[in-house]
Amino acid sequence: MANPKDVLVITTSSAEGLKIKRYLKPVSAHIVAGTNLFSDFLGGLTDVFGGRSHTYQKQLTSLYNEAIERIKYAAYEIGSNCIVGLNIDMDEISGKGKSMFMLTAVGTAVILEKGEAEKATMLKSDEKLENVGVDRINMLRNKRAIIEKAKSSILEINDDTWSFITTNQVDEVFPYLMKKFSEAISYDQTDPGISEKFYRQLIGYIDGLPEKNKLDLLYNGIKLEENDQIAFKLSQIIKELNLFEFNRIAEMLKSDNFQIQKRGVRIATYDRPFYSMHDKQDLQTIRTLLKDIFVERGKRSMKKQLLSSKEKEVWTCECGKTNDIDNDCSGCQQDIYGFKPKELKPGVADNYIEQKIELISEYVG
Repeated sequence: MANPKDVLVITTSSAEGLKIKRYLKPVSAHIVAGTNLFSDFLGGLTDVFGGRSHTYQKQLTSLYNEAIERIKYAAYEIGSNCIVGLNIDMDEISGKGKSMFMLTAVGTAVILEKGEAEKATMLKSDEKLENVGVDRINMLRNKRAIIEKAKSSILEINDDTWSFITTNQVDEVFPYLMKKFSEAISYDQTDPGISEKFYRQLIGYIDGLPEKNKLDLLYNGIKLEENDQIAFKLSQIIKELNLFEFNRIAEMLKSDNFQIQKRGVRIATYDRPFYSMHDKQDLQTIRTLLKDIFVERGKRSMKKQLLSSKEKEVWTCECGKTNDIDNDCSGCQQDIYGFKPKELKPGVADNYIEQKIELISEYVG
């Protein structure tokens, strides 16, 4: 099981038609949300039709889905690939004039025979439904309208837009979001905090996407982005969401573009949600790549000292400046390996990864 999100979740107490290899133990997930989360509810449920509030239902669905994702992580952490007997309850907690909702998901973590979980979740790509509800038709209509507005650069990015593209996983608007993010960063000069709010919303949007889509958008975005500030923010999302992916990092380190290689060094120090024996091998491979790829770009030589017959070692930078061996370039401020003072150096990254391997080894055989 390569990803926690691939853990199969079923509500029945047994997996009919699937072979359970071993029962592990009960797993649970808890989510506590303030009642102010349901702002429309407190405001009078302005979208109530036929006795129901669509906004309230969406908030409940969001909490329900989050509980399922969390219990998947709990199962994955102990080596399970399936949860049986899923049950979700919601209770209200009150005290001192305040109230909160607590959502609790409980199930039993099991291990299915090899290939059973994948077989159970496999769907044909061309499979069609016999019926489709009006809500889905309206969602598809709105999705198309949003994508077209994004292509025409006229889409307004407000709370409703964020909610829709996040809930419905509209990854087609990502290039437009990058453009608006760049604008938000420039606005920070006159109104600080705009880009940070955009960044937090962007994280929620990306986290709601399928795993492969997240990796594609973030890693490809970092490689293609010319704005270093935007590229750094994208890499921070990888860090926050624990989206370390060995093959994509190795590809960045092997790039012909030195700027992309530098970005790969930083991401190489980030984490996965969980580690295995295979991850230790991948991390060791990254250490080898760091040593092999990042060699000295400046040229060492000996130079006579003023008023002395003695010589000292110096290095000549790619920009043409000659510098003392222990100093950064006086012209471009890069070191002999081509890195600037605030950039993460390959040696520092190597030491960090070495330590991580040692820590993993304490728990993984």
